[in-house]
Amino acid sequence: MRILAVDDDPSILELLDSVLAAFGYKDVVTARSGREALQILSEPTEAFDCLLLDVQMPQMNGINLCEEARKIPGYLYTPIIMVTAMVQKQYIDEAFEAGATDYVTKPFEFSDLKQRLSDAYRMAAERRAAIEVMEADEHAWQDAEANQDLLLSDPFYLGDLPGCIGLAEFENYVIQLSTMHATASKIVAVKVTDIEQIYKSGSSGEFRDSLASAGTALLSATQEGRKVATYWGNGVFLLVHDNQKEFSAEKALNPLPGNPKEVGESAIACQVGEEVVLNATSKMEALFLIDKAVELAETRDAQVARFG
Repeated sequence: MRILAVDDDPSILELLDSVLAAFGYKDVVTARSGREALQILSEPTEAFDCLLLDVQMPQMNGINLCEEARKIPGYLYTPIIMVTAMVQKQYIDEAFEAGATDYVTKPFEFSDLKQRLSDAYRMAAERRAAIEVMEADEHAWQDAEANQDLLLSDPFYLGDLPGCIGLAEFENYVIQLSTMHATASKIVAVKVTDIEQIYKSGSSGEFRDSLASAGTALLSATQEGRKVATYWGNGVFLLVHDNQKEFSAEKALNPLPGNPKEVGESAIACQVGEEVVLNATSKMEALFLIDKAVELAETRDAQVARFG
């Protein structure tokens, strides 16, 4: 991988350069400011495969740099890992909203950073492959048989929706919140109950449009506080929101307003699972909370389908 590391502290850059070399990453470029980094990224040279950004820097902080980097052609899906001493929830929220792939706090374990780099590169490769498949199929979106490339269980990317991030990034976000800011947030799963009918009734392009419509309705129906969402697959959306007493997912999300052009004349039928407090002591526990939220929505959906 070709890596760009950005930090206003030269000692940190020197450390990162040594650590990355020990990991086998020999092609590392460093920058001491956001402006310098943007200039390097804009140069017509070989693209970088990963960006490591500090958050707290003068003039342009790492979060703003992340947001600007995503606008540069070729860097929409490049892994961006924040490497920072800033542990406050506000910075974690803003980093992922700006397009960060992962968030590592200083001081960090070398083995942990190595694993994050490996995971980030794999995620970017999978994302690029998925986008290529979607673009290749776009010309045939009217074909009712064109759904074969897209499985119902696929957690495809709905990144065009503000507040909606990829599943892998969402998992990293939940890990950070639940281990560093336990009980500050809750996660809830929302399932579109007639998802199989929507999937079978049209092409993959129409299916994606329907899910985008449902995601837009979900995010617009929940106005209170900060929220981050993702599409998990099987018609299930996951939503993390601030743990506020006045927030009620059941009241806010059910039923969602429908889009007649995409999902019929009636409102989008959905089932809201029970909210789960994000409180974990490890990565595995945090990922279990995501699975638990999905299970609560799907179990409730099955009960409604059976007895409703």
